[in-house]
Parts: sequence; structure tokens; C-alpha cells
Amino acid sequence: MISSLHAWGYRQRGLTLPILVGVLLSLFASRSFAQTDSVQLAEVSSARSHFSWYAHAELDANYVWRGLYCGGLSFQTEAQVSFYGFFANMWWNVGTTNWQWGRKDQFGHPLTGINPEVDISFGYAYKGFKVLFMQMYYFDRYVDGRRSRFFDYGNFAPGGGGITTEWRVIYRISDRVPLRLMWCTRTFGRDGYLVGGELKRAYSTYIEARYDQPLPHDIVLSGVIGVTPWKSLYTGFEKNFSVVNLSVELSKSWRVADYCAVDIGGVIVLNPSTMQPLWNIRAGVTWN
Repeated sequence: MISSLHAWGYRQRGLTLPILVGVLLSLFASRSFAQTDSVQLAEVSSARSHFSWYAHAELDANYVWRGLYCGGLSFQTEAQVSFYGFFANMWWNVGTTNWQWGRKDQFGHPLTGINPEVDISFGYAYKGFKVLFMQMYYFDRYVDGRRSRFFDYGNFAPGGGGITTEWRVIYRISDRVPLRLMWCTRTFGRDGYLVGGELKRAYSTYIEARYDQPLPHDIVLSGVIGVTPWKSLYTGFEKNFSVVNLSVELSKSWRVADYCAVDIGGVIVLNPSTMQPLWNIRAGVTWN
């Protein structure tokens, strides 16, 4: 594992910022936890409108996202801190690429079968509304033979730069009507296609409706429908309006301590645009 990590190029200057932010968020969450014992957690919960934090880690059999297959066996972690509705979040993925090792890119750079990704987001939440700006970075992308840097927006051709930014707006109606609506649009970075030899930005957009139905024994049944309104990465830049995600998920969580819960889940996905069936089984733990 250590040699694989070195293979990702942690010594590259372009990776300094995401690693530093991840360390700071992790230290922040760990420090908050260390200073708050189980007796004091009730006071922390009552003040969640002012400050809160959580951390999560899970193991996924497949990395499936918005009707797309993004990789095989994956380990994913997340940390978030919030204050008066403003929040900062960092999400990591480390996983195999199609369950294969020793893969190389078009320039012959070894990818060691790893599909590393980090997403950093900043946003604001108020009641059922949430708006955020997210920067997604893919470690295994190269531009003109060199590893793509974290703030390199210059190349947005398909398969080009490893950086993408997205704006996201989410609205959840209520606990009584657990319907969540989401609109996501990419505005910078890798998100383009060729038209008559010219590179055109797609502004790839994904719109989703999700309904979470509580069942007995703390089980939740979720249904999702996701569409893209115009030509975008979700259809390989080949189609206009398309339904790209129809999924059904079953999940259950257990509170094992005042500050810790474990959860399991499984999802079956059909992408009508490609008629590709997908699936995932996951198990995770959350601290808050």
C-alpha cells in the first residue's frame, strides 16, 4: 500500500493543497471529539444550529455515481464541519479501476489500478435548502504528459485535465415528506467535447429526485430518478435530454454509541441511456 501511495505522486506540488486541507479537517474533527465526552454530547447536539461536525468512512463493492460506473472495490471517507449553516466538506475515494491492476493511461503512466479522487466543497444550509460549490480532483489524470494540477482549469477536453468544479442546489421538503430535489451543473475544468474541431464546454447538468421511505426496524427504502437536460458527460456527450439514473436502495443503521453509528446498504441501478445495470453493496461507520 505504501508503494502504491508513492505511485500516486504525493510528492507532486499539485497535491499539496488537498492533502493539507484533508489533514486540517481531520485534525479539527478529531480535536472536537477528544474534547467532548459522551456526557457533554447532549449539550453539543442542542447547539447544532451553531456548530457541528461529522466524519464517515465506508467500503463499497463498486463506485457507482449518478448512473455511471466509476470503479470497483473502493474505500471512501468524508469529514465536515459546520458553523451557523456554513460548512466545509472533504470527501476521498481510493479504489480499484475496473477491478484491474497495472493499468496505464494514454501516455504510458502507470495508474497501479488505483482510482483516487478528492472532492472539496463549501456551502450554506438553511432548513431544507443547501447550496454548495464543489471542486473535484482526479489524481490519475494527465495533460500533455504531466500530472494535472489541483487548480489547473486550462484543459477541459474529455479525458483531459483532472479538475472539475460543480455548483449544486438541494432542497428537501420535510421529514413528513422526505422528498429531496437536486440540481448540479459543472462550470469549470474538464467538461468539454469537440464540435467541428472546436472544443465546446458542455456545462454538464444532472437533476435528481430522491424519496426516502422509512420502514420498520430503522430500515429506509429509497427511490431515485436522475436526468440530464442536454448533451453532457452523463451520456458521453452524445445525447440531449436523457434519463440516466433509475435506482432503488435499501439501507439500515445502528447507533452503537452516542457519538457513533454503523450502517449497511445495497443499491440496484439502471441507466436507461446506456441500458447498463449496476449495483453496489456498502458498509460504513459515522462519528458525530
